[in-house]
Amino acid sequence: MKSVTTALILVAVMLHPLCSYSAEIGGKAPAFSLKDIKGNTVTLESLKGKVVFLDFWASWCGPCKEELPELELLYKKYGKDGFEVVGISVDKSESNVVEFLKKRPISFTILTNIKGDVAEAYGLPGMPTGYIIGKDGVIQHRHAGFARAFLPVYEKEIAELLKKP
Repeated sequence: MKSVTTALILVAVMLHPLCSYSAEIGGKAPAFSLKDIKGNTVTLESLKGKVVFLDFWASWCGPCKEELPELELLYKKYGKDGFEVVGISVDKSESNVVEFLKKRPISFTILTNIKGDVAEAYGLPGMPTGYIIGKDGVIQHRHAGFARAFLPVYEKEIAELLKKP
């Protein structure tokens, strides 16, 4: 019996780092350093002090095609108040992202995560998935999927976080 208990504890200890690696509401957002489509490096740390909508998307994702223009509108409305939208594409090719954006111009930051390591760190439940991160770098909300009915919720959450110091 003692060896079974020891084995279970050992497994739990070994798996703990994997479990704590995914993003949880109320926890620090996993750090990242990724290139935008112009080749500039963007880090999560560089966004500290702002409310961030971190959106994981892909060019092949139907709901993503609907969500991105709506995020653009939120960015234009609240950007001057300290709100940033950062889209992280999980496409396997940067050229797919570039072609997609030619048809749907976006003014907020678009990063590419071809390796998928950042998407893995956030433990995405599906596409798109958005994380609203407070000024302190803590994840406040997670939204999986997209429907127009989510927009008032996004706006309320963003406005509330922008009011906080």
